[in-house]
Amino acid sequence: MGQMIDEEDCPHCEPFDQEWIFTYGDLVTLLLCFFILLFSMCKMDNSKFKDVAQSFKPMPSGSPFITEGQDSVVEQLAKELEDSELAEDTQINVDERGVVVSFSANAFFDQDSTELNAQAREELERFAKLLYILPNKIQVEGHTDQVESTQWRNQWEISGARAAVVGNFLTTAGINGKKITVKGFGWQRPKAANDTPQQRALNNRVEVILVPE
Repeated sequence: MGQMIDEEDCPHCEPFDQEWIFTYGDLVTLLLCFFILLFSMCKMDNSKFKDVAQSFKPMPSGSPFITEGQDSVVEQLAKELEDSELAEDTQINVDERGVVVSFSANAFFDQDSTELNAQAREELERFAKLLYILPNKIQVEGHTDQVESTQWRNQWEISGARAAVVGNFLTTAGINGKKITVKGFGWQRPKAANDTPQQRALNNRVEVILVPE
């Protein structure tokens, strides 16, 4: 029966005294990861930003949108709004601000009013349930057309007041108020010209924006 030979006694084995190579390899790997991260940040362009915003990742642990193959947030919002009575008065887009859900102010409010109608409250409550699971900050923007109001001093006031009403409603529906920012732009950022009632209806809107992290 053969006798076990220790490595130190083996004439063919040379002692390995280059342990530093392992530390060096780890350092090179870390540097490679660091420069890849820097490169990816420097190459962030609009198209990549839109892809990130549309997929809207990372998502919180347990989110139904994080699983590969599941619908994106944009698709989920579209499905929810298609089932609502406000589908024709709502648009969903992705731009440099994030995922933008634009609600027609004419469908939410009576003329010159800042009180949400019953239908708008019902749909916003359903909408808030979808927003609740997302960690992203929310920006609510009010916009108007150029038709002067008979009850407000200017369009800045009514656009800001309507955005504040929507933002406040989202907080009462369970959204953390610290995540919500409210802004009023009046008629300064139109989506169309103000020549026809249809164009003015596009400009008279409240936008809820999901801001990418």
